[in-house]
Amino acid sequence: MFSFAQLEYVIALHTYGNFQLAADKCFVTQPTLSMQIKKLERDLNIILFDRSKKPVKPTDIGLAFIQQARIILSERDHLHDVLDSFQNKIEGVLELGIIPSVSPYLLPLFIVEFNKKFPKLVINVHEMMTMQLIEALKKETIDAAILVTPIHDDQIECDALYYEEIAVYVSENHEFMDLEKIPQKDLNRNDIWTLKTGHCFRDQTLNLCGRDSFHSEHRQFTFESGAIETLIKMVDLQGGFTLIPELLIGNIQPEHRNRVKWIAGDAPVREVSVATYRNYAKKRLIEYLRNEIRKSLPDFMLKKNRGKVVEWM
Repeated sequence: MFSFAQLEYVIALHTYGNFQLAADKCFVTQPTLSMQIKKLERDLNIILFDRSKKPVKPTDIGLAFIQQARIILSERDHLHDVLDSFQNKIEGVLELGIIPSVSPYLLPLFIVEFNKKFPKLVINVHEMMTMQLIEALKKETIDAAILVTPIHDDQIECDALYYEEIAVYVSENHEFMDLEKIPQKDLNRNDIWTLKTGHCFRDQTLNLCGRDSFHSEHRQFTFESGAIETLIKMVDLQGGFTLIPELLIGNIQPEHRNRVKWIAGDAPVREVSVATYRNYAKKRLIEYLRNEIRKSLPDFMLKKNRGKVVEWM
């Protein structure tokens, strides 16, 4: 009644909402994809998509069909995974998403050795914001995501990788420079530099420092960035301070590391996890990935009790 290829075409069209883009992602021509979906609709005697809308939208029955099609293809991939495990094969393609405030500090720790250890496994890394990663997991355009948790979504399964302390980077002449540790209440001030809206680390900063710290009416110059390294440069040039994740500290020039300060009291930490969709395949590959990441980190970062997890959602 239908083929796996037809199911893949239908899911691609639902994911991308455009016949040409869906065809490109499936490595077929647009007429081929369109004809196969039309044939499937004719064989099933249903209309899967409302083609009058841009982007193309599934009908009610089409959405129900697509949800079941995702399960069927996921189970097919599970079967391949089982067969590969018995043949001791570690190969294939793993689509991995990761947030920008983690990727530049975590990836260099494990990715080279991981590739050497599993030369037949291709990893395609996609850097996206958290909400984009969650959407990509549900649409199954990625297999797994590395992001900050907790995430309050019953459809997403999360397994903690590590816990990193949140530190403060201060300018050379800042009053915080003379402190060994900074009381959290003292962070509520408006000379802080922050990531732009949409970054989970910005929301964690809000939760730690208080929303009053983001009032900018008394500033001569304001700036929000998508990269923490840029915020560090702004602190060096303009003064003030910014919050940084622990893994970033190794990237700071040695002569500037005395500008890194810790927060007094219960150490604020962010929980970084690998997230998957509830019906995901490639369980074994993701398990290998998880284990290799944890091996690349110091043991103390693997322990949840090293501090208080700062929520962001």
